[in-house]
Amino acid sequence: MVINNKFAFPASVINQMAEEHVTGFSGVPSTYGYLLHRSPLAKFRDRLGELRYCSQAGGHMSAAVKQELRRALPGHTKIYVMYGATEASARLTYLEPERFEEKMGSIGKPIPGVTLRVLGQDGCEVPVGQTGELVGHGPNIAMGYWRDPEATAKALDESGYHTGDLGYQDDEGYFYLQGRKDTLLKVGGHRINPQEIEDTLMATELVIETAVLGIPDPLLGQKLVALACAKDGDCTEKSILSHCAQKLPKYKMPSEVKFLRSLPKSGSGKIDRARCLELFLSPED
Repeated sequence: MVINNKFAFPASVINQMAEEHVTGFSGVPSTYGYLLHRSPLAKFRDRLGELRYCSQAGGHMSAAVKQELRRALPGHTKIYVMYGATEASARLTYLEPERFEEKMGSIGKPIPGVTLRVLGQDGCEVPVGQTGELVGHGPNIAMGYWRDPEATAKALDESGYHTGDLGYQDDEGYFYLQGRKDTLLKVGGHRINPQEIEDTLMATELVIETAVLGIPDPLLGQKLVALACAKDGDCTEKSILSHCAQKLPKYKMPSEVKFLRSLPKSGSGKIDRARCLELFLSPED
């Protein structure tokens, strides 16, 4: 086990991986974003000969980052995409490396012993291809939350563990995430999934990470804004929005983009949306 506590300096991580002949590496989406654009990962490709695999969990990673990662890593390095929850130690699904490029948007199939279903608002399983909430069942699911029966009843029932994540299943049994129930935004008369817009922002290849948020608006109820970490100093709000305008309908366009060197994270490395919103709404100074 190689421990590095200097991830604020991603180049040191890559150097240590080469020096210690690291065979496996695990990270969340932001980990790989910063390794790709704030470290010499691609230049070290030939020095990571022992790196057998990389695994990714901790939230949705855009196709743009996955494609860049595949190009930057040695050809023999396998990439495992995984999906889990603290309440479902250690995982719910994984995507085998052999299907990585073919099923790039998928979180894979359930791990052995786990059942995952897509349920509608009526609690019934929806047909293949239709969106609903992902609900897991298996021996790895927690029995409840310590001394919190209300939270336990909300997340766990006879159907299993309600993840709060929206997704669908394809005809081969592979699952796909489409955002969280609690992050859906209502703009005018539209229900909007911020993940779709974030993927579009990432596809511009101008940013390392981004968060699309809803802020109060007297006419629309909420309006869309974005926080982003730019790859370089040439990236501007205008350049990002002009790219997005070619891909998104007008009602899905962020009205404003603000830049930070990095987005605030939770202890597990996920983007902290509540803190992002605070930062966006704070005074310019």
